Amino acid sequence: MADRFKKVLLAIDFSASTDDVIAVGVKFARNYDAQVMLLNVIEEGFAFSGLDGISLPVEDLASIQNYTASRRAALQEKMDKLVESLKKTGLEVEGRVVEGHPSSMVVDEAERGAFDAIFMGSHGWSGIKKFLMGSVADNVVKSSRCSVMVVRSVAES
Repeated sequence: MADRFKKVLLAIDFSASTDDVIAVGVKFARNYDAQVMLLNVIEEGFAFSGLDGISLPVEDLASIQNYTASRRAALQEKMDKLVESLKKTGLEVEGRVVEGHPSSMVVDEAERGAFDAIFMGSHGWSGIKKFLMGSVADNVVKSSRCSVMVVRSVAES
């Protein structure tokens, strides 16, 4: 059983739940002497068309691409700092920032990397907000071939 969990994926979004996901996932990884991958997914936006489905003017497209690039760079910088701080504690860890549909990217990364477990947070949405936004955690639980732990943030309790 001790060899069952050798690679653990922590899906983080830098929200209030991130610290809780990291705390639980890192403790789990240490118990199993597992490698850790931190994954942040930038949700694909409407970079190529407007809300009405009509193509955006080149100026708008360039602005969106510049915003996305600067946002990605800022998130990568946060990720790099987080990875370095965890490495200093002796943890074998790496981090990635990717762009795509969050639940699909988490599941794909878990399969591609042969991860044994996924840890992720839950925003605790309900009602119309959950209907409109969907639930990344629900989709990952339903689609993943490995174990998934959804960590409820202490702030949401």
